[in-house]
Amino acid sequence: MSSSILTQHVAPALGTLVALLLFLAPLKTLKAAMQGKRLLGDINPVPFPLLATNCAGWVAYGYLLRDYYIVVANITGLVLAMHYTLQAYCLCSMGGERTEGKRKLLHGTVVGASLMMAYVGLVVALPLGDKEEARKLVLGLVCNAVIVCFYASPLAEVKTVIASKSSDALVFPMCLMNGINGTLWAVYGFALSDYLIAAPNALGALFGVLQCTLCAIYPRRRGESNAIPVNPSTEKLDALGSADPLSEAT
Repeated sequence: MSSSILTQHVAPALGTLVALLLFLAPLKTLKAAMQGKRLLGDINPVPFPLLATNCAGWVAYGYLLRDYYIVVANITGLVLAMHYTLQAYCLCSMGGERTEGKRKLLHGTVVGASLMMAYVGLVVALPLGDKEEARKLVLGLVCNAVIVCFYASPLAEVKTVIASKSSDALVFPMCLMNGINGTLWAVYGFALSDYLIAAPNALGALFGVLQCTLCAIYPRRRGESNAIPVNPSTEKLDALGSADPLSEAT
């Protein structure tokens, strides 16, 4: 009895709390970047629209299961992820040609994420009669695909981290929360014998451990800016030793 309480109630309750911390992890970094009128620099914007799609899918899946741990855990993340995506767009637009590549990458990811959200909405809204289990399976597989992309998206920066011997491209709090969050939800999924929940979160836990390991092996360069200055005056301030808001934020 006690073990079932731990796995079916305590684990998802803690998972909901940790998920909130995960969703809040980029807030300080992006806020500092906006206030300092700086660019994204090495920060990868792709996880933000993926996070929004991931949360939208899991809200729908939780609704079909009538599992309000899943619903509550992801509603806040959906709102915050949309906010982060808009902030990333603003930061990309400040850099002109220097951030054109990231802007196009972010735009493409947002388009793909929007199409995926529309598909999720159709799966939930369309009447399928007695095919409720099929609806859950389809939606669960979609959620799996998106969450794996979300967990793996920072891995695109692994080559950069190793080459530069600096983890500036990774947001450590987000990597740490990914690992803890994945572990707790994997435990909950196994407790429910729902491998559509357990499998991707177990993989996410492994990705989180890998990213945190990279952060430990290649620490951030605290003395160097993680963002590109927007104008010469900002560059002069950097030369005089002004603090880097993105480095302080993380």
